[in-house]
Amino acid sequence: MSAPGLPSTLVRQSRRLTRKLARGPLGATRNALAARLSPADPKRRLVLCCDGRVHTSEQLFAPVHRHASLLARRFGISVEALPLQRLMTQGPAALRGAEILGLMLPYDMPPADEARIVSAIISPLRNAGTKVILFDGDDDLGILWPEVLKSADLCVKKHVFAERSEYQRRMIGKSNLTDHAARAFGWSFEDNMIPASGGHGPDAIARIRTGWNIALDDKIVDLARDMPRPRAEGRTIDILCRASVGPEIWTYPLRNGAVAAIEALAGRFAVHAPTDRVSQGDYYQEMLRSRMSLSPFGFGEICWRDFETMLCGCLLIKPDMGHLETAPDLFVPGETYVPVAWDYSDLGDVVARYLSDEKARDDIAQTSRRRLLDAMAPGWFLDRFAAEVLQPLGFGPA
Repeated sequence: MSAPGLPSTLVRQSRRLTRKLARGPLGATRNALAARLSPADPKRRLVLCCDGRVHTSEQLFAPVHRHASLLARRFGISVEALPLQRLMTQGPAALRGAEILGLMLPYDMPPADEARIVSAIISPLRNAGTKVILFDGDDDLGILWPEVLKSADLCVKKHVFAERSEYQRRMIGKSNLTDHAARAFGWSFEDNMIPASGGHGPDAIARIRTGWNIALDDKIVDLARDMPRPRAEGRTIDILCRASVGPEIWTYPLRNGAVAAIEALAGRFAVHAPTDRVSQGDYYQEMLRSRMSLSPFGFGEICWRDFETMLCGCLLIKPDMGHLETAPDLFVPGETYVPVAWDYSDLGDVVARYLSDEKARDDIAQTSRRRLLDAMAPGWFLDRFAAEVLQPLGFGPA
């Protein structure tokens, strides 16, 4: 019998095959047929383009592929995939007249390619009436490729600065978190491939839209199917934090600060902050035995751990998320998570408060899990796609 949250090997293989087929030529044909049969008019083709190298980034496309048949029936939009390599080689002709290009660029793309993409691909497409969306699948709030951002119609991200003016600020490294690591902990990014970022103008910033976050990634959607409704019984760990990384990685001060803060509470609470690696099944068993889970920042603010925590019935504790905007918004203080200071100076007080108030702790845990499951419903995504993609492009639903 499989451990909680882990389906059989056959189920996992079946899901991988289903997704592969849906994102290939067979899926594109199915989507085109569904769009032709849709009462929506006019019909449009959306081509999603990436290089296929970074799974976590490309998961921003996952709900689009997952609900492609519904997008076709409701909005008359057929979804298909195109390798970035083919677009770079063939140029606009690779789209075969598609009305919308969804373009995802790798963070390690050579800077010289940016000007070529703008001049040889984006500008000709927009001049011909094709809409271009920059899909930014990176974990952080930062945005690379300023010329692409200025040239595209939209930029869709997993989460964005609540104060959009923050995008005008020059930052050390790739994001606000690298900037924080540099300023608070003395981490150097001088020799990094992205030593500085930011400095975007108001016109470019106006193109940025909040799309949907990694709560809709395949991994989390699968876990929601596979994890039984969690029980309050049998939770012997007061607070869990499995987030250690090696000291050679710039996220080390962010992660190690959380681990150190948990370890400092060992005399007061039943804590669990291991530094070894365990199997996915053992990891979920730890969460199912925990009352609270601390999820620090890493390469970005949001990670799978946040939603695994919710699906396992734990109370999520994170550094304060008030500086960002995301959807589904599962980071509402006192409703779906509990914020702590970025230096964890108030962590002990927060743990004590929610350990002594079981009802408040369980109410937040249950609310976050319910809202997460609600956001996985097809209707939530279709409405989000219409509001943040179609309507800003002038393709409002009929």
